[in-house]
Amino acid sequence: MEAVRRGYELMAAGELEALTGLFSDDAELADTGGLGIAGTATGTRRGPEGFLRSIKEAQDAFEDYRVEPEDFIDAGESVVVWVRVSGRGRASGMAQEAHVAQLWSLRDGKVIRGEVYRTVEEAVEAAGLSE
Repeated sequence: MEAVRRGYELMAAGELEALTGLFSDDAELADTGGLGIAGTATGTRRGPEGFLRSIKEAQDAFEDYRVEPEDFIDAGESVVVWVRVSGRGRASGMAQEAHVAQLWSLRDGKVIRGEVYRTVEEAVEAAGLSE
């Protein structure tokens, strides 16, 4: 769980290159061109480079793009994080905010899979737990 907490700290500090060190080279990350909500994925991004590409695309689309963790749930080899995602659309100027549950699966302290769900319950179920 500490690796995931550290990841959000690095994200908040804008240390994206350091953040990529937390991902395995073969990590699979849902890519939806937005919030990454399961069931809306347009494809899968892979490895640290795929993660960086997703973040940079979000930063290009939104001013003051933020991902703020509000709760962490230890799910053994996975961690579920309830997050607030916010920003102001660069094209529209409209403020956007959403809460989603991010599920991070780890092996040897590195992320091997990242998925996003609409609710904590969905993410916890996907992790093989019931809350």
